[in-house]
Amino acid sequence: MKKVRWAFLRAEISLNESQLISCRKGVVFPRPGRILIASLLFLAVGLLQEGSAQTQKLKLAYVSSSGATATPWVTKEAGLFKKNDVEVEVVFIPGGGSTTIQALLAGDIDLAHVAGNAAMEANLSGADTVLIASVLNRPVGFYLMGQPGIKTVEELRGSHVAITRFGTAADFLTRIALKRFQLSPERDVTLVQLGGIPQVAAGLEAKAVKAGFVSSPLNLNLIDMGYVVLLDFGRTLIFPHTTVVARKSVMNQKDQAFRAAVRAMAEGIKVYRTQRDFTLKVLDKYMRTQDRKKLAQAYDTYAPHLEKVPYVDLKGVENVLMEIDPRHPGAKNRKPADFVDHRYIKALDESGFFRDLYREGS
Repeated sequence: MKKVRWAFLRAEISLNESQLISCRKGVVFPRPGRILIASLLFLAVGLLQEGSAQTQKLKLAYVSSSGATATPWVTKEAGLFKKNDVEVEVVFIPGGGSTTIQALLAGDIDLAHVAGNAAMEANLSGADTVLIASVLNRPVGFYLMGQPGIKTVEELRGSHVAITRFGTAADFLTRIALKRFQLSPERDVTLVQLGGIPQVAAGLEAKAVKAGFVSSPLNLNLIDMGYVVLLDFGRTLIFPHTTVVARKSVMNQKDQAFRAAVRAMAEGIKVYRTQRDFTLKVLDKYMRTQDRKKLAQAYDTYAPHLEKVPYVDLKGVENVLMEIDPRHPGAKNRKPADFVDHRYIKALDESGFFRDLYREGS
């Protein structure tokens, strides 16, 4: 039950006897003044309720300490959530998109900043998860790394390949990569769950696996040690790589707060794209490295590819549906739009928000 704080208004009014009415206990109210006070009380309650909605709290989770997931960090550190009258707690949930989507469905968080495939699989299983925005519509900065001496993906036949967890972006992209080179993920290689991108990198260094997807800038360490980039999907595959996911039921409950959060993140994308020095400081704080080469590579890898107008590319959604159809029969026949809710981005776009935000051509 919603709690409402009442505001009591006090006013001094000079009236003659003809303007007064008496109450049973002898309290006297002015007839016109009574109407005025009632109106002001209703107005005050309305303003208090509006203020409460504007400062509503949300919890947003990201899945990796990578430049791909840095938009919420930049938005928070730039004070843009506060500017838009929404309080957002930004939290890290390790284990990939599937783990974070579980937290979303449990009500532990309100928004998930993850690859879109895990949310789509949850939707196909009956959840009300939808993609409401996409910061990256291509898997830029995500590389299939192989052990030194391995030159092609075909050489992975019969070996162990690392993923984070089943249902994550790393799992999805690994399966696509193997199939493109006529390798079956179930028959020709053994997929090993290691938990997270840093653990995949560690597995490669320990020679426990032959290959695995690693994001920027962790790939730099591997390259320096002689590991090779077997595949870079960043410029060829359309895929909802870094999206904002919500539940429709929660969107309806917290509509104003969600609108404010999406607007703030859209402004955060602008800051990320255009304020290099500030963003490098944010990356330093959240990625916990002072290696300037790694920070610069992370920025240069992701910033140019962030979506100025963060619609979800429906072609990427279609690509996911085609890939997961064997696990969800009929998925490839579903409409991509069924998994997307662009109400917030569309409202900003139609209002001229993005035109004004990038008016200077940045």
